[in-house]
Amino acid sequence: MEKASSRLRVLALLVALMFIALSTRLWFLQVLATQRFNKEAINNSARLVYSDPLRGQIYDAQGRTLVVNQESLEVRITPDQLGDKGEAVVGRVAELADVPIRDIVSKLQDQRFLPSQAIPVAEFVPKEVGFFIAEHRDQFPGVEVVPTAVRSYPFGRLAAHVLGWTGLIDAAQYADLQKQGYGPNDIVGKSGLEAVYEQYLRGERGKQKLIVNADGETIQALGKIEPTPGDDLQLSLDARVQRLAEKALAEGMVRARSYHDAIGNSLRANAGAVVVLDANTGGVVAMASNPGFDPSWYVHGLTPQQNKYLNTNVNVGASNNRATQLSYTPGSTFKPITGLAAVKEGFASLSGSYPCEGEYTHPNDTSGTKFYNWTSVNLGYMSIARALEVSCDTVFDAFGSDFYFKWAQNPLGDNGDLLERDLHEWGFESPTGVDLSSETQGLVPDPGWAATRPDLFDNGAWIPGGDILTMIGSGYVQVTPLQLAQAYAAIANGGHLCRPHIADQIVAPDGSVAKRIEDHCDHTIPYTPQQLSYIRSALRSVVASGTAQCAFAGFPTSQIAVAGKTGTAERDSSKQDTSWFASMVGPDPEHPAYVIVTMVEQGGFGGQTAAPITRQVIDALYPNVTDASRPSCITEDR
Repeated sequence: MEKASSRLRVLALLVALMFIALSTRLWFLQVLATQRFNKEAINNSARLVYSDPLRGQIYDAQGRTLVVNQESLEVRITPDQLGDKGEAVVGRVAELADVPIRDIVSKLQDQRFLPSQAIPVAEFVPKEVGFFIAEHRDQFPGVEVVPTAVRSYPFGRLAAHVLGWTGLIDAAQYADLQKQGYGPNDIVGKSGLEAVYEQYLRGERGKQKLIVNADGETIQALGKIEPTPGDDLQLSLDARVQRLAEKALAEGMVRARSYHDAIGNSLRANAGAVVVLDANTGGVVAMASNPGFDPSWYVHGLTPQQNKYLNTNVNVGASNNRATQLSYTPGSTFKPITGLAAVKEGFASLSGSYPCEGEYTHPNDTSGTKFYNWTSVNLGYMSIARALEVSCDTVFDAFGSDFYFKWAQNPLGDNGDLLERDLHEWGFESPTGVDLSSETQGLVPDPGWAATRPDLFDNGAWIPGGDILTMIGSGYVQVTPLQLAQAYAAIANGGHLCRPHIADQIVAPDGSVAKRIEDHCDHTIPYTPQQLSYIRSALRSVVASGTAQCAFAGFPTSQIAVAGKTGTAERDSSKQDTSWFASMVGPDPEHPAYVIVTMVEQGGFGGQTAAPITRQVIDALYPNVTDASRPSCITEDR
């Protein structure tokens, strides 16, 4: 019995010792080892790794590739991770990637980006650079070499303002787009079509969940979602016409510099634009802006010289699209539109006859202000059509007085006048809605605007000269070349004001059409078919026997009808005149197929510079019909 009792005591002791051991172990695991296990849990953590999709490509109307993707090894530096050895790290990267230190520092100090962003500082580096940085991680904190796809441009500088460019998302964009799944190191569209169609071109990022240790080594790969390529963009723009329009503009500007202004100075002809529209749909066939640039500059990163060239200021910088982002006084190209407004309001008629004198004075004006025609000769009475043909200012000056008197008798409630209202119906002083970023709206001066400009108008009071000068496209009225092209297209197509568009359709990665860009021509201008036909006929006379006659000498107008209006817009004394030609072109004179507007800053007379450029563009549209000979013209027109 004592034996059994002894055994039970031993057994009880063993059980007790086991419980003490288990309790001790449990206490150790719950208390003493908590930090160690937490650390191990952190060291073996889950991480989401994202993979960038291929950005959609951009094609012209004929399927020619304008923008594609190209593989690149890119060096990126995250400023926050450089630590106190940043200067040495940047120096090593500059030497290894063969990039000037100042260029890298400039990019890292760019206030548009966050310090936590991995900022690209070198592109297209050799594989050996990536291997070296990977093997010497301790010498390159905050530096990574990433394989990526960058934009490439098979046609070089062609249509750079239209296509736009891409770049690292900046802080402001990231604040707006992070809710849409964008990361701080994503590449986004910055301008042009790249920016407007970002949501389609971008695609969807892929992602994979990895279990990694403290050294970043993958322990286990979990689920993976492959990236989805972006949609492609097919345009209404024709690369062949675009190339020839850019060539014609550049050559015409060079040619203009051999001419002289009224005081004998050589014309500067420093910038210009050409717009070619499908008159019936609003599709942009070509849009040239000079000076231009190479969009691949942004891929490699701008040098200080390139940045200065592109962004000197709003009036000089080559990054500006002269067709949409800057506005100009339109000169006599405005007369077909203001002439129709005068007919609409009953101040003129298509059958009327009006004096074209050398100068004009507003009735009952005691200030002595005179408005001069481009010639001092009294050309006698003439129709509106003839006034357009010879570009008589004083005929339209008198219509401006009529508009002023109408306003003085019965001002509109919004402090505007009839002329302003009529011009708004053509889309002036409003963006056209073209699918490009940063479009300016221009200006139609009116009594309300004058009240805000006492520096220009005595006590801000509206005066007759406001309407008189607007009638001839002078004074303070401002339009973009695209706005003017949109208005002329409405004259050409029978009164439909079409919203211009450059994209034609969005194509999914599988080749199906994801979205068609619909034509928007539902807004109509309030003019009869007879009135519009009258203007088209008058503008054909401008080409046949008027101010554009010289530029179109020998042109086969019996096969390709051309109707147009020259314009020479005076500017302040520090700048030379702006040269314009706005035209409608096509085999059927009553149903023109295209509208072409050409503008050259400081280019002199419209018939001298802009009209010959337009003729070259027409040669591009109808290469098998037109005569390529282009005479030099010295004309005097307004």
